Amino acid sequence: MQMHSLRKACGFTAFVFGVLAAGIAVAQTADLILRNGKVVTVDGSFRITQAVAVRGSTIAAVGNDASVMALSGPATQVIDLAGRTVVPGLIDNHLHLHFAAISTTAVQLIGARSIADVQSLIAERVKATPPGGWVAASMGWHESLLAEGRMPTRWELDKVSPDNPVFIPRGGHVVTVNSKALELSGIKKETPNPTGGIIVRDPATGEATGVLLQNAANFARRMAPPPPPAPEQARLLRAAMKILNSYGVVAAIEPAADERSIAVYKLVRESGDMTVRTDILFRALTKADAERGIKLLSEQKSDDMLRFVGLKFLVDGGVEGARHYQPYQLVPGEQTSSDYRGVLLLPPGGEDEYVEMLKLVARANMQAQTHGVGDEAIDVIVRSYERVNAEFPLRGRRWAVMHVFLPTETAIKKMAQLDILATVQDHPVLLGHNQRRWWGDERANKAIPIRTLIDRGIHVGGGSDGPVVPYDPFLSMWWMTTRQTLNGYALGPNQAITAKEALMLYTINNAKIMGVERERGSIETGKLADLAVLSQDILSVDPGKIRDTKALMTVVGGKIVHRDGI
Repeated sequence: MQMHSLRKACGFTAFVFGVLAAGIAVAQTADLILRNGKVVTVDGSFRITQAVAVRGSTIAAVGNDASVMALSGPATQVIDLAGRTVVPGLIDNHLHLHFAAISTTAVQLIGARSIADVQSLIAERVKATPPGGWVAASMGWHESLLAEGRMPTRWELDKVSPDNPVFIPRGGHVVTVNSKALELSGIKKETPNPTGGIIVRDPATGEATGVLLQNAANFARRMAPPPPPAPEQARLLRAAMKILNSYGVVAAIEPAADERSIAVYKLVRESGDMTVRTDILFRALTKADAERGIKLLSEQKSDDMLRFVGLKFLVDGGVEGARHYQPYQLVPGEQTSSDYRGVLLLPPGGEDEYVEMLKLVARANMQAQTHGVGDEAIDVIVRSYERVNAEFPLRGRRWAVMHVFLPTETAIKKMAQLDILATVQDHPVLLGHNQRRWWGDERANKAIPIRTLIDRGIHVGGGSDGPVVPYDPFLSMWWMTTRQTLNGYALGPNQAITAKEALMLYTINNAKIMGVERERGSIETGKLADLAVLSQDILSVDPGKIRDTKALMTVVGGKIVHRDGI
Protein backbone atom coordinates (compact mmCIF):
# COMPACT_ATOMS: atom_id res chain seq x y z
CA MET A 1 0.00 0.00 0.00
CA GLN A 2 2.77 2.37 0.90
CA MET A 3 4.70 1.40 -2.26
CA HIS A 4 1.56 2.11 -4.37
CA SER A 5 1.18 5.54 -2.74
CA LEU A 6 4.84 6.27 -3.32
CA ARG A 7 4.55 5.33 -7.00
CA LYS A 8 1.44 7.49 -7.29
CA ALA A 9 3.21 10.44 -5.67
CA CYS A 10 6.24 10.02 -7.89
CA GLY A 11 4.01 9.83 -10.95
CA PHE A 12 2.22 13.03 -9.96
CA THR A 13 5.54 14.78 -9.35
CA ALA A 14 6.83 13.70 -12.76
CA PHE A 15 3.60 14.93 -14.32
CA VAL A 16 4.00 18.33 -12.61
CA PHE A 17 7.61 18.62 -13.71
CA GLY A 18 6.63 17.62 -17.23
CA VAL A 19 3.98 20.31 -17.38
CA LEU A 20 6.44 22.89 -16.01
CA ALA A 21 9.10 21.83 -18.49
CA ALA A 22 6.64 22.09 -21.34
CA GLY A 23 5.63 25.54 -20.11
CA ILE A 24 9.24 26.63 -19.95
CA ALA A 25 9.86 25.31 -23.46
CA VAL A 26 6.84 27.21 -24.79
CA ALA A 27 8.01 30.34 -22.98
CA GLN A 28 11.42 30.01 -24.59
CA THR A 29 10.17 29.66 -28.15
CA ALA A 30 10.40 32.63 -30.48
CA ASP A 31 7.50 34.84 -31.48
CA LEU A 32 9.06 35.62 -34.87
CA ILE A 33 11.79 33.98 -36.92
CA LEU A 34 13.29 35.34 -40.12
CA ARG A 35 15.12 32.51 -41.89
CA ASN A 36 16.89 31.69 -45.14
CA GLY A 37 18.28 35.16 -45.56
CA LYS A 38 21.44 37.21 -45.42
CA VAL A 39 21.48 38.73 -41.94
CA VAL A 40 24.02 41.56 -41.78
CA THR A 41 24.52 41.87 -38.03
CA VAL A 42 26.79 44.98 -37.96
CA ASP A 43 28.20 43.54 -34.73
CA GLY A 44 31.83 43.94 -33.71
CA SER A 45 33.03 41.47 -36.32
CA PHE A 46 30.41 42.45 -38.92
CA ARG A 47 29.20 38.86 -38.98
CA ILE A 48 26.83 37.77 -41.73
CA THR A 49 24.55 34.81 -41.06
CA GLN A 50 21.19 33.31 -42.11
CA ALA A 51 18.49 33.80 -39.51
CA VAL A 52 17.30 35.80 -36.52
CA ALA A 53 14.74 34.97 -33.85
CA VAL A 54 12.68 37.49 -31.88
CA ARG A 55 11.03 36.93 -28.53
CA GLY A 56 8.96 39.77 -27.18
CA SER A 57 10.73 43.04 -27.94
CA THR A 58 14.26 41.63 -28.12
CA ILE A 59 16.44 39.42 -30.28
CA ALA A 60 16.49 35.86 -28.94
CA ALA A 61 19.02 34.31 -31.31
CA VAL A 62 21.14 35.02 -34.37
CA GLY A 63 22.78 32.27 -36.40
CA ASN A 64 22.27 29.68 -39.09
CA ASP A 65 18.84 28.35 -39.96
CA ALA A 66 19.19 25.14 -37.97
CA SER A 67 20.21 26.80 -34.70
CA VAL A 68 17.60 29.54 -34.90
CA MET A 69 14.75 27.26 -36.01
CA ALA A 70 15.31 25.26 -32.82
CA LEU A 71 13.41 28.12 -31.13
CA SER A 72 10.36 27.62 -33.32
CA GLY A 73 7.16 26.62 -31.61
CA PRO A 74 3.47 26.18 -32.50
CA ALA A 75 2.81 29.93 -32.21
CA THR A 76 6.01 31.15 -33.87
CA GLN A 77 5.60 33.22 -37.01
CA VAL A 78 8.26 32.04 -39.45
CA ILE A 79 9.06 34.13 -42.52
CA ASP A 80 11.18 32.69 -45.31
CA LEU A 81 13.36 35.52 -46.62
CA ALA A 82 14.26 33.67 -49.82
CA GLY A 83 17.80 35.02 -49.61
CA ARG A 84 16.88 38.62 -48.94
CA THR A 85 19.07 40.89 -46.82
CA VAL A 86 18.27 41.86 -43.24
CA VAL A 87 20.00 44.82 -41.59
CA PRO A 88 19.59 46.54 -38.25
CA GLY A 89 16.73 49.03 -38.27
CA LEU A 90 18.02 52.31 -39.72
CA ILE A 91 18.55 55.40 -37.59
CA ASP A 92 18.46 58.98 -38.92
CA ASN A 93 20.64 61.31 -36.85
CA HIS A 94 19.02 64.59 -37.97
CA LEU A 95 15.37 64.53 -38.97
CA HIS A 96 12.85 67.32 -38.39
CA LEU A 97 10.11 64.74 -38.06
CA HIS A 98 7.50 66.95 -36.39
CA PHE A 99 7.94 69.66 -38.99
CA ALA A 100 7.86 67.11 -41.78
CA ALA A 101 4.61 65.75 -40.38
CA ILE A 102 2.75 69.04 -40.14
CA SER A 103 4.08 70.08 -43.56
CA THR A 104 2.32 67.21 -45.31
CA THR A 105 -0.82 69.34 -45.68
CA ALA A 106 1.12 72.20 -47.37
CA VAL A 107 1.67 72.54 -51.11
CA GLN A 108 4.24 69.95 -52.18
CA LEU A 109 6.77 71.36 -54.64
CA ILE A 110 9.21 68.44 -54.86
CA GLY A 111 7.79 67.51 -58.28
CA ALA A 112 8.09 71.02 -59.73
CA ARG A 113 10.61 71.38 -62.55
CA SER A 114 10.09 75.03 -63.48
CA ILE A 115 8.80 78.25 -61.97
CA ALA A 116 5.71 77.73 -64.13
CA ASP A 117 5.16 74.43 -62.27
CA VAL A 118 5.47 76.25 -58.93
CA GLN A 119 2.99 78.87 -60.10
CA SER A 120 0.55 76.18 -61.20
CA LEU A 121 0.72 74.32 -57.88
CA ILE A 122 0.29 77.54 -55.90
CA ALA A 123 -2.62 78.58 -58.12
CA GLU A 124 -4.42 75.30 -57.38
CA ARG A 125 -4.18 75.93 -53.64
CA VAL A 126 -5.27 79.57 -54.03
CA LYS A 127 -8.51 78.35 -55.64
CA ALA A 128 -9.22 76.25 -52.54
CA THR A 129 -8.26 78.99 -50.05
CA PRO A 130 -10.58 81.73 -48.76
CA PRO A 131 -9.76 85.28 -49.92
CA GLY A 132 -6.90 86.68 -47.89
CA GLY A 133 -5.98 83.27 -46.47
CA TRP A 134 -2.33 82.17 -46.41
CA VAL A 135 -1.03 79.68 -48.93
CA ALA A 136 1.99 77.76 -47.61
CA ALA A 137 4.28 75.23 -49.23
CA SER A 138 6.40 72.49 -47.70
CA MET A 139 10.12 73.11 -47.19
CA GLY A 140 10.95 69.75 -48.80
CA TRP A 141 12.05 70.85 -52.26
CA HIS A 142 14.87 72.84 -53.89
CA GLU A 143 15.23 75.39 -56.66
CA SER A 144 18.03 73.30 -58.15
CA LEU A 145 15.27 71.08 -59.56
CA LEU A 146 13.75 74.00 -61.48
CA ALA A 147 14.84 74.77 -65.02
CA GLU A 148 15.61 78.33 -63.93
CA GLY A 149 17.75 77.12 -61.02
CA ARG A 150 16.51 79.87 -58.68
CA MET A 151 13.72 80.74 -56.25
CA PRO A 152 10.55 82.33 -57.68
CA THR A 153 10.22 86.05 -56.94
CA ARG A 154 7.36 87.99 -55.39
CA TRP A 155 6.29 89.21 -58.83
CA GLU A 156 6.10 85.70 -60.25
CA LEU A 157 4.00 84.56 -57.29
CA ASP A 158 1.79 87.66 -57.55
CA LYS A 159 0.66 86.49 -61.01
CA VAL A 160 -1.17 83.53 -59.48
CA SER A 161 -1.88 84.93 -56.00
CA PRO A 162 -2.31 88.71 -55.97
CA ASP A 163 -4.54 88.77 -52.89
CA ASN A 164 -3.57 85.68 -50.87
CA PRO A 165 -0.23 85.85 -49.03
CA VAL A 166 2.11 83.08 -50.20
CA PHE A 167 4.84 81.57 -48.00
CA ILE A 168 7.30 79.14 -49.60
CA PRO A 169 10.10 77.87 -47.35
CA ARG A 170 13.04 76.00 -48.83
CA GLY A 171 14.79 74.09 -46.10
CA GLY A 172 15.10 75.81 -42.76
CA HIS A 173 17.07 78.89 -43.83
CA VAL A 174 15.44 80.39 -46.93
CA VAL A 175 11.90 81.47 -47.84
CA THR A 176 10.29 83.29 -50.73
CA VAL A 177 7.00 85.19 -50.46
CA ASN A 178 4.73 87.28 -52.64
CA SER A 179 3.92 90.98 -52.33
CA LYS A 180 0.91 90.43 -50.08
CA ALA A 181 3.05 88.46 -47.63
CA LEU A 182 5.76 91.15 -47.71
CA GLU A 183 3.11 93.75 -46.93
CA LEU A 184 1.69 91.78 -43.99
CA SER A 185 5.23 91.12 -42.73
CA GLY A 186 6.04 94.84 -42.72
CA ILE A 187 8.89 94.57 -45.21
CA LYS A 188 9.29 97.70 -47.33
CA LYS A 189 11.97 99.02 -49.63
CA GLU A 190 13.60 100.90 -46.74
CA THR A 191 13.41 98.02 -44.23
CA PRO A 192 16.98 97.26 -43.10
CA ASN A 193 18.42 93.77 -42.95
CA PRO A 194 17.89 92.26 -39.51
CA THR A 195 20.85 90.96 -37.53
CA GLY A 196 21.76 87.57 -38.99
CA GLY A 197 19.49 87.94 -42.00
CA ILE A 198 19.34 89.19 -45.60
CA ILE A 199 16.41 90.72 -47.47
CA VAL A 200 17.35 89.97 -51.07
CA ARG A 201 16.76 93.06 -53.21
CA ASP A 202 16.53 93.88 -56.89
CA PRO A 203 19.89 95.44 -57.76
CA ALA A 204 18.29 98.02 -60.05
CA THR A 205 15.44 99.24 -57.84
CA GLY A 206 16.40 98.15 -54.32
CA GLU A 207 12.98 96.55 -53.89
CA ALA A 208 12.71 93.27 -51.97
CA THR A 209 12.46 90.36 -54.40
CA GLY A 210 10.53 88.22 -51.91
CA VAL A 211 13.52 85.99 -51.12
CA LEU A 212 14.46 86.15 -47.42
CA LEU A 213 17.57 84.53 -45.95
CA GLN A 214 18.09 83.34 -42.38
CA ASN A 215 16.67 85.72 -39.74
CA ALA A 216 14.98 87.86 -42.40
CA ALA A 217 12.65 84.91 -42.97
CA ASN A 218 11.32 85.44 -39.43
CA PHE A 219 9.45 88.53 -40.64
CA ALA A 220 7.21 86.24 -42.67
CA ARG A 221 7.26 83.27 -40.30
CA ARG A 222 5.75 85.39 -37.53
CA MET A 223 2.80 86.24 -39.77
CA ALA A 224 2.20 82.83 -41.33
CA PRO A 225 -0.72 80.83 -39.91
CA PRO A 226 -0.09 78.61 -36.87
CA PRO A 227 0.02 74.82 -37.17
CA PRO A 228 -3.16 72.79 -36.63
CA PRO A 229 -4.31 71.82 -33.10
CA ALA A 230 -2.15 69.36 -31.18
CA PRO A 231 -4.42 66.31 -31.73
CA GLU A 232 -4.25 66.85 -35.49
CA GLN A 233 -0.48 67.30 -35.31
CA ALA A 234 -0.30 64.00 -33.42
CA ARG A 235 -2.28 62.29 -36.17
CA LEU A 236 0.07 63.69 -38.80
CA LEU A 237 3.10 62.65 -36.75
CA ARG A 238 1.85 59.06 -36.53
CA ALA A 239 1.40 59.02 -40.30
CA ALA A 240 4.89 60.45 -40.86
CA MET A 241 6.37 57.73 -38.65
CA LYS A 242 4.67 55.11 -40.80
CA ILE A 243 6.27 56.66 -43.89
CA LEU A 244 9.67 56.43 -42.22
CA ASN A 245 9.00 52.80 -41.33
CA SER A 246 8.38 52.18 -45.04
CA TYR A 247 12.03 53.20 -45.58
CA GLY A 248 13.33 50.84 -42.89
CA VAL A 249 13.82 53.70 -40.41
CA VAL A 250 13.17 52.79 -36.79
CA ALA A 251 14.70 55.74 -34.90
CA ALA A 252 15.62 59.38 -35.33
CA ILE A 253 17.04 62.39 -33.56
CA GLU A 254 14.58 65.32 -33.58
CA PRO A 255 17.06 68.21 -33.72
CA ALA A 256 15.02 71.35 -33.02
CA ALA A 257 12.14 70.69 -30.65
CA ASP A 258 10.26 73.22 -28.56
CA GLU A 259 7.52 73.03 -25.93
CA ARG A 260 4.74 72.60 -28.47
CA SER A 261 6.37 69.83 -30.50
CA ILE A 262 7.38 67.99 -27.33
CA ALA A 263 3.74 68.01 -26.23
CA VAL A 264 2.76 66.44 -29.57
CA TYR A 265 5.37 63.69 -29.24
CA LYS A 266 4.06 62.92 -25.77
CA LEU A 267 0.52 62.62 -27.13
CA VAL A 268 1.69 60.03 -29.67
CA ARG A 269 3.60 58.10 -27.01
CA GLU A 270 0.64 58.12 -24.64
CA SER A 271 -1.55 56.65 -27.36
CA GLY A 272 0.92 53.77 -27.80
CA ASP A 273 1.30 54.58 -31.48
CA MET A 274 4.97 55.54 -31.74
CA THR A 275 6.75 53.49 -34.38
CA VAL A 276 9.92 55.58 -34.64
CA ARG A 277 12.08 55.77 -31.54
CA THR A 278 12.87 59.48 -31.10
CA ASP A 279 15.55 61.41 -29.23
CA ILE A 280 14.59 65.01 -28.51
CA LEU A 281 17.01 67.94 -28.73
CA PHE A 282 15.58 71.27 -27.51
CA ARG A 283 16.54 74.23 -29.71
CA ALA A 284 18.21 77.04 -27.75
CA LEU A 285 19.30 80.40 -29.18
CA THR A 286 20.09 82.20 -25.90
CA LYS A 287 21.17 81.35 -22.36
CA ALA A 288 17.58 81.86 -21.20
CA ASP A 289 16.45 79.33 -23.84
CA ALA A 290 19.07 76.87 -22.59
CA GLU A 291 17.94 77.23 -18.99
CA ARG A 292 14.30 76.76 -19.99
CA GLY A 293 15.10 73.79 -22.19
CA ILE A 294 17.20 71.99 -19.59
CA LYS A 295 14.46 72.43 -16.99
CA LEU A 296 11.79 71.18 -19.40
CA LEU A 297 13.77 68.12 -20.51
CA SER A 298 14.76 67.19 -16.96
CA GLU A 299 11.07 67.07 -16.01
CA GLN A 300 10.20 64.56 -18.74
CA LYS A 301 10.10 60.77 -18.54
CA SER A 302 12.31 58.97 -21.05
CA ASP A 303 11.79 55.42 -22.28
CA ASP A 304 12.80 53.25 -25.24
CA MET A 305 10.45 55.11 -27.58
CA LEU A 306 10.92 58.75 -26.54
CA ARG A 307 14.00 60.20 -24.86
CA PHE A 308 14.77 63.78 -23.85
CA VAL A 309 18.51 63.99 -24.25
CA GLY A 310 19.91 67.47 -24.79
CA LEU A 311 20.09 70.81 -26.58
CA LYS A 312 20.67 71.91 -30.16
CA PHE A 313 22.48 75.20 -30.91
CA LEU A 314 22.82 77.19 -34.12
CA VAL A 315 25.98 79.15 -34.98
CA ASP A 316 25.49 79.91 -38.70
CA GLY A 317 23.04 79.41 -41.53
CA GLY A 318 22.60 77.02 -44.42
CA VAL A 319 24.38 77.10 -47.76
CA GLU A 320 23.33 80.72 -48.33
CA GLY A 321 24.14 81.81 -44.77
CA ALA A 322 27.11 79.65 -43.78
CA ARG A 323 29.83 81.68 -42.08
CA HIS A 324 33.06 81.54 -44.11
CA TYR A 325 36.46 83.14 -43.73
CA GLN A 326 36.50 84.02 -47.44
CA PRO A 327 33.73 85.90 -49.29
CA TYR A 328 31.03 84.20 -51.31
CA GLN A 329 30.79 84.35 -55.07
CA LEU A 330 28.52 86.94 -56.64
CA VAL A 331 25.17 85.51 -57.74
CA PRO A 332 23.25 88.00 -59.91
CA GLY A 333 19.90 88.87 -58.38
CA GLU A 334 20.60 86.84 -55.24
CA GLN A 335 24.04 87.55 -53.73
CA THR A 336 25.37 90.91 -54.86
CA SER A 337 27.85 91.86 -52.11
CA SER A 338 31.56 91.37 -52.82
CA ASP A 339 32.38 91.01 -49.11
CA TYR A 340 29.48 88.78 -48.00
CA ARG A 341 30.76 85.94 -45.81
CA GLY A 342 27.50 84.56 -44.39
CA VAL A 343 26.10 85.08 -40.92
CA LEU A 344 27.15 84.21 -37.39
CA LEU A 345 24.09 83.39 -35.29
CA LEU A 346 25.64 83.60 -31.84
CA PRO A 347 23.49 84.69 -28.86
CA PRO A 348 23.47 88.38 -27.80
CA GLY A 349 26.44 87.76 -25.49
CA GLY A 350 28.51 86.33 -28.33
CA GLU A 351 30.86 83.42 -27.98
CA ASP A 352 31.08 83.82 -24.19
CA GLU A 353 27.32 83.38 -23.80
CA TYR A 354 27.41 80.37 -26.10
CA VAL A 355 30.10 78.80 -23.89
CA GLU A 356 28.00 79.45 -20.80
CA MET A 357 25.07 77.74 -22.50
CA LEU A 358 27.27 74.74 -23.23
CA LYS A 359 28.42 74.62 -19.62
CA LEU A 360 24.80 74.51 -18.47
CA VAL A 361 24.34 71.43 -20.67
CA ALA A 362 27.49 69.83 -19.27
CA ARG A 363 26.36 70.42 -15.68
CA ALA A 364 23.04 68.78 -16.50
CA ASN A 365 24.87 65.76 -18.04
CA MET A 366 22.99 66.24 -21.29
CA GLN A 367 24.09 66.12 -24.90
CA ALA A 368 25.01 69.20 -26.93
CA GLN A 369 24.87 69.31 -30.71
CA THR A 370 25.60 72.46 -32.73
CA HIS A 371 24.78 73.30 -36.34
CA GLY A 372 27.95 74.25 -38.22
CA VAL A 373 28.31 74.71 -41.98
CA GLY A 374 30.96 77.34 -42.79
CA ASP A 375 34.64 76.98 -41.90
CA GLU A 376 34.66 79.95 -39.51
CA ALA A 377 31.47 78.76 -37.80
CA ILE A 378 32.86 75.27 -37.22
CA ASP A 379 36.01 76.79 -35.73
CA VAL A 380 33.82 78.80 -33.33
CA ILE A 381 31.99 75.63 -32.27
CA VAL A 382 35.12 73.54 -31.75
CA ARG A 383 36.89 76.40 -29.92
CA SER A 384 33.87 76.80 -27.62
CA TYR A 385 33.67 73.06 -26.97
CA GLU A 386 37.37 73.15 -26.09
CA ARG A 387 36.74 75.90 -23.53
CA VAL A 388 34.07 73.74 -21.92
CA ASN A 389 36.43 70.74 -21.98
CA ALA A 390 38.82 72.57 -19.62
CA GLU A 391 36.15 72.39 -16.91
CA PHE A 392 33.99 69.47 -18.05
CA PRO A 393 36.00 66.88 -20.05
CA LEU A 394 34.09 66.04 -23.22
CA ARG A 395 35.31 62.50 -23.75
CA GLY A 396 32.34 60.18 -23.45
CA ARG A 397 29.75 62.98 -23.45
CA ARG A 398 28.88 62.34 -27.12
CA TRP A 399 28.77 66.01 -28.03
CA ALA A 400 28.59 66.62 -31.76
CA VAL A 401 28.93 69.11 -34.57
CA MET A 402 26.00 68.89 -36.97
CA HIS A 403 26.47 68.96 -40.77
CA VAL A 404 30.25 69.69 -40.77
CA PHE A 405 30.40 71.08 -44.30
CA LEU A 406 33.78 72.84 -44.34
CA PRO A 407 35.86 72.00 -41.27
CA THR A 408 39.36 73.47 -41.17
CA GLU A 409 42.40 71.32 -40.50
CA THR A 410 42.53 72.81 -37.00
CA ALA A 411 38.90 71.85 -36.35
CA ILE A 412 39.44 68.28 -37.56
CA LYS A 413 42.45 67.83 -35.27
CA LYS A 414 40.61 69.24 -32.26
CA MET A 415 37.50 67.14 -32.91
CA ALA A 416 39.61 63.98 -32.90
CA GLN A 417 41.52 65.05 -29.77
CA LEU A 418 38.46 66.07 -27.77
CA ASP A 419 36.18 63.19 -28.84
CA ILE A 420 33.76 65.52 -30.64
CA LEU A 421 31.43 63.55 -32.90
CA ALA A 422 30.16 64.48 -36.37
CA THR A 423 26.64 64.07 -37.73
CA VAL A 424 26.53 64.33 -41.53
CA GLN A 425 23.62 64.40 -43.96
CA ASP A 426 23.23 64.25 -47.74
CA HIS A 427 22.51 67.95 -48.34
CA PRO A 428 24.50 68.16 -51.62
CA VAL A 429 21.97 65.82 -53.28
CA LEU A 430 19.83 68.97 -53.61
CA LEU A 431 21.88 71.81 -52.14
CA GLY A 432 24.98 71.12 -54.24
CA HIS A 433 23.51 73.44 -56.87
CA ASN A 434 23.78 76.43 -54.55
CA GLN A 435 27.07 75.28 -53.04
CA ARG A 436 28.57 75.71 -56.51
CA ARG A 437 26.81 78.99 -57.31
CA TRP A 438 27.33 80.70 -53.95
CA TRP A 439 30.63 79.16 -52.81
CA GLY A 440 32.39 78.16 -56.02
CA ASP A 441 33.41 74.69 -57.13
CA GLU A 442 36.47 74.42 -54.90
CA ARG A 443 34.53 74.83 -51.67
CA ALA A 444 31.56 72.87 -53.03
CA ASN A 445 33.79 69.85 -53.68
CA LYS A 446 35.37 70.01 -50.22
CA ALA A 447 32.04 70.06 -48.38
CA ILE A 448 31.18 67.28 -45.93
CA PRO A 449 34.50 65.39 -46.08
CA ILE A 450 33.27 62.09 -44.65
CA ARG A 451 36.24 60.05 -45.86
CA THR A 452 38.67 62.44 -44.18
CA LEU A 453 36.67 62.62 -40.94
CA ILE A 454 36.56 58.83 -40.62
CA ASP A 455 40.21 58.38 -41.54
CA ARG A 456 41.21 60.97 -38.95
CA GLY A 457 39.51 59.04 -36.17
CA ILE A 458 36.33 61.09 -35.78
CA HIS A 459 33.15 59.17 -35.02
CA VAL A 460 30.61 59.92 -37.77
CA GLY A 461 26.90 59.16 -38.03
CA GLY A 462 24.59 59.56 -41.04
CA GLY A 463 21.22 61.17 -41.64
CA SER A 464 19.07 63.21 -43.98
CA ASP A 465 18.02 66.54 -42.40
CA GLY A 466 14.56 65.72 -43.75
CA PRO A 467 12.43 67.30 -44.97
CA VAL A 468 15.16 69.73 -46.12
CA VAL A 469 16.40 66.76 -48.17
CA PRO A 470 14.21 63.68 -48.79
CA TYR A 471 14.50 61.38 -45.80
CA ASP A 472 14.98 58.22 -47.86
CA PRO A 473 18.05 56.63 -46.17
CA PHE A 474 19.03 54.82 -49.35
CA LEU A 475 19.25 58.13 -51.21
CA SER A 476 21.59 59.32 -48.45
CA MET A 477 23.71 56.15 -48.61
CA TRP A 478 23.80 56.46 -52.41
CA TRP A 479 25.27 59.94 -52.02
CA MET A 480 27.75 58.77 -49.37
CA THR A 481 29.09 56.05 -51.65
CA THR A 482 29.02 57.95 -54.98
CA ARG A 483 28.89 61.66 -54.00
CA GLN A 484 26.39 62.09 -56.83
CA THR A 485 23.72 64.82 -56.81
CA LEU A 486 20.27 64.79 -58.36
CA ASN A 487 21.59 67.32 -60.88
CA GLY A 488 23.77 64.62 -62.42
CA TYR A 489 27.26 65.53 -61.24
CA ALA A 490 29.45 64.45 -58.33
CA LEU A 491 30.85 66.78 -55.68
CA GLY A 492 33.97 65.59 -53.88
CA PRO A 493 34.13 62.00 -55.19
CA ASN A 494 37.38 61.53 -53.25
CA GLN A 495 35.29 61.75 -50.07
CA ALA A 496 33.11 58.74 -50.95
CA ILE A 497 32.91 55.89 -48.43
CA THR A 498 32.08 52.20 -48.80
CA ALA A 499 28.59 50.73 -48.58
CA LYS A 500 29.64 48.91 -45.41
CA GLU A 501 30.70 52.20 -43.83
CA ALA A 502 27.48 53.90 -44.98
CA LEU A 503 25.40 51.15 -43.35
CA MET A 504 27.39 51.53 -40.14
CA LEU A 505 26.79 55.29 -40.18
CA TYR A 506 23.04 54.63 -40.32
CA THR A 507 23.03 51.92 -37.63
CA ILE A 508 25.64 51.27 -34.94
CA ASN A 509 27.40 54.62 -35.39
CA ASN A 510 24.20 56.55 -34.79
CA ALA A 511 23.36 54.29 -31.86
CA LYS A 512 26.70 55.29 -30.33
CA ILE A 513 25.99 58.98 -30.91
CA MET A 514 22.71 58.48 -29.08
CA GLY A 515 24.40 56.49 -26.32
CA VAL A 516 22.26 53.39 -26.90
CA GLU A 517 24.71 51.05 -28.61
CA ARG A 518 24.16 48.39 -25.93
CA GLU A 519 20.48 48.17 -26.87
CA ARG A 520 20.33 49.12 -30.54
CA GLY A 521 22.25 49.53 -33.78
CA SER A 522 23.19 45.90 -34.49
CA ILE A 523 21.55 42.49 -34.67
CA GLU A 524 22.78 40.73 -31.52
CA THR A 525 21.14 38.54 -28.91
CA GLY A 526 19.56 40.59 -26.15
CA LYS A 527 19.31 43.82 -28.14
CA LEU A 528 16.02 45.39 -29.13
CA ALA A 529 14.49 43.69 -32.15
CA ASP A 530 14.72 46.59 -34.61
CA LEU A 531 15.19 45.17 -38.12
CA ALA A 532 14.73 45.99 -41.79
CA VAL A 533 14.41 43.53 -44.69
CA LEU A 534 15.68 45.04 -47.93
CA SER A 535 14.81 44.53 -51.57
CA GLN A 536 18.49 44.14 -52.49
CA ASP A 537 21.84 43.64 -50.82
CA ILE A 538 23.28 47.16 -50.54
CA LEU A 539 26.70 45.70 -49.73
CA SER A 540 27.07 43.95 -53.08
CA VAL A 541 25.12 46.02 -55.62
CA ASP A 542 26.79 48.76 -57.62
CA PRO A 543 26.81 51.90 -55.41
CA GLY A 544 24.93 53.76 -58.13
CA LYS A 545 21.98 51.43 -57.55
CA ILE A 546 21.77 51.78 -53.76
CA ARG A 547 19.19 54.57 -54.17
CA ASP A 548 16.83 51.99 -55.74
CA THR A 549 16.66 49.96 -52.51
CA LYS A 550 13.30 49.49 -50.81
CA ALA A 551 12.40 48.26 -47.35
CA LEU A 552 10.15 45.23 -47.71
CA MET A 553 9.59 44.83 -43.98
CA THR A 554 10.42 46.84 -40.86
CA VAL A 555 10.32 45.55 -37.29
CA VAL A 556 10.39 47.81 -34.23
CA GLY A 557 10.69 46.17 -30.84
CA GLY A 558 9.59 42.83 -32.26
CA LYS A 559 6.46 44.24 -33.94
CA ILE A 560 6.10 44.33 -37.72
CA VAL A 561 5.29 47.98 -38.46
CA HIS A 562 5.71 47.82 -42.24
CA ARG A 563 5.39 44.97 -44.71
CA ASP A 564 5.18 45.23 -48.48
CA GLY A 565 6.47 42.67 -50.93
CA ILE A 566 7.44 39.83 -48.62
